[in-house]
Amino acid sequence: MLSQLDWLADICFDRGSREPLAEQLAASIAARIETGLLARNGRLPTTRELAVALAINRGTVQAAYRILAEQGMVQTRVGSGTVVLRAGEKSADFDFSRLLAKRASSLMPDRAAAASAPLIADFSRLTPDERFFPLEDFTRTLLYTWSRRRDLWQYAPPLGLEELRVEIARRLSAQGIARAPEEILVTSGAQQGLDLLFRTFTDPGDTVALESPTYAGALALARFSGVEILPLPVSEEGPDVAPLLGRRAKLVYLMPERQNPTGVTMGSARREAVLEAALAAGALVVEDGYQEPESGIAPLAARRPDRVLWLGTLSKDLVPGFRIGWIAGEAGVIERIARVKQTADFQTPLPLQAAVAAFLRAGADRKSRKSRGLEVEMRRLTAARALKTRLSGLAFWGGEIGNPLFWLRLPAALSGRAVAQAAAARGVLVAPGADFDPWGEDLPNLRLSVSRVEKRRVEEGIGLLAEAIEDARSHAGAAHSVPVV
Repeated sequence: MLSQLDWLADICFDRGSREPLAEQLAASIAARIETGLLARNGRLPTTRELAVALAINRGTVQAAYRILAEQGMVQTRVGSGTVVLRAGEKSADFDFSRLLAKRASSLMPDRAAAASAPLIADFSRLTPDERFFPLEDFTRTLLYTWSRRRDLWQYAPPLGLEELRVEIARRLSAQGIARAPEEILVTSGAQQGLDLLFRTFTDPGDTVALESPTYAGALALARFSGVEILPLPVSEEGPDVAPLLGRRAKLVYLMPERQNPTGVTMGSARREAVLEAALAAGALVVEDGYQEPESGIAPLAARRPDRVLWLGTLSKDLVPGFRIGWIAGEAGVIERIARVKQTADFQTPLPLQAAVAAFLRAGADRKSRKSRGLEVEMRRLTAARALKTRLSGLAFWGGEIGNPLFWLRLPAALSGRAVAQAAAARGVLVAPGADFDPWGEDLPNLRLSVSRVEKRRVEEGIGLLAEAIEDARSHAGAAHSVPVV
């Protein structure tokens, strides 16, 4: 029987992976069948023999054999045990999924609930309301820029258009962050900037510390990059740095202002503690300034410009469709990131960069931001009142002056996903806590954003959400009811 088990010598399990051992074993056996190491009609070891040889549970082997049988790779025959079929015998159709890289397979499908009733209120998106954007003014700027400047139809400088970087540097200076134009790299949105940081500074298995819960886009990139995620649990004070103490990390990704999804703004003392722990871990700190600081507390990038990279975007100030973002840091670091960017795209579109630079120079973005901010504040006040009236049994974070985010804590027995689905059936969209959890756990939380919901719809939407929570509670048999008024 030893010869039959020789091929098992190089089977290894990643016991730290979220992929079940049975799936890992099935994939390893399937690979050996496809390469011919295991011949057609050859008999596999019994489940007991394989469990002993690999020091795993017999039930794990049985589950792996079932997976292989469902894939048409093996077949259990009376008197012969489990035998190998020819690879692909089940179907001659080409299956591209068998060629997927592990990192691509790690990306989860979009589970956002779709409204199955007429949409009443979309609390699920943290994006600006484009109705407050001066579209006609910007269109004129764009047309003028495109028609008058032939230099914009060629390749851009590696860092991006200088006049835009000058405007971005001016913005950062107003926030206490001193960066020269050559210390700024223009990206196609903040998401590309974050992707470039993972690609430049991490290899599979490296440690990256993230707040928990955190921005779903950062979690997707971390999973895709194959890094080890080190969660830093978020409280009302900010992230807990205890998990980082005594550890090494490549990157520490933080949102000190209006953390997404909780809406929490980190105090000055906590910022110092987080920064100290990150520097002791040997990490670069990525400060996501997705919204301009309004707390008056010095950003991390102003405290330690040598170790903090600022990730900025115009998606939350103007409109998401622009896809204009930037990374600001020391020149040597920025130059290295720019090299990586050129492997993916040569530039963020120049005509758009030029138009945005002119728009910022004229202060048009500030006017738009001010008018939108007044409306968002009225929506926030309405939401805060409605939550306290219609959902008085629920606590929440966020929702301070000017903050459109509310992080609701549901009764522990409730599923955030179930509530989101029940709300969608009533025409109300919310983001479940699972979207922001490093492990995808179905947290008893919801994120609400009033940035796109008209004031007249806010109270109605929260009333329908209250009904959805009560409905989910009754189905779950939760012990504690949620008052619905």
